[in-house]
Amino acid sequence: MCAALKRCAYRHKGKIMENTNIVTTEQQAPNTISASNAIFNVQALGQLTAFANLMADSQVTVPAHLAGKPADCMAIVMQAMQWGMNPYAVAQKTHLVNGVLGYEAQLVNAVIASSSAIHGRFH
Repeated sequence: MCAALKRCAYRHKGKIMENTNIVTTEQQAPNTISASNAIFNVQALGQLTAFANLMADSQVTVPAHLAGKPADCMAIVMQAMQWGMNPYAVAQKTHLVNGVLGYEAQLVNAVIASSSAIHGRFH
């Protein structure tokens, strides 16, 4: 079980009060499925396809290189699933170089920082 600790400090009658809550991954998303498993699950694949089609129909929320391209949007959706991120946010941080999809450094930094690959932050 992956747990994150959230802290909130606030003032109440001149005293600093602290509220600590533990939020677990299971509480946030109890019915998750990995991207690799989703493509072999007919129901999940149908939902992913519908989402990718919706994303491809976007006018301003996806970059021009993804607009109108459901298959490319599907690739973004699946990658976002693997990283546990919002597909629209991932899409906004992509670009094409000679026809090859690339990711902005800011996105790569966020992926690494949110993984267990490192402890702490980049300096």
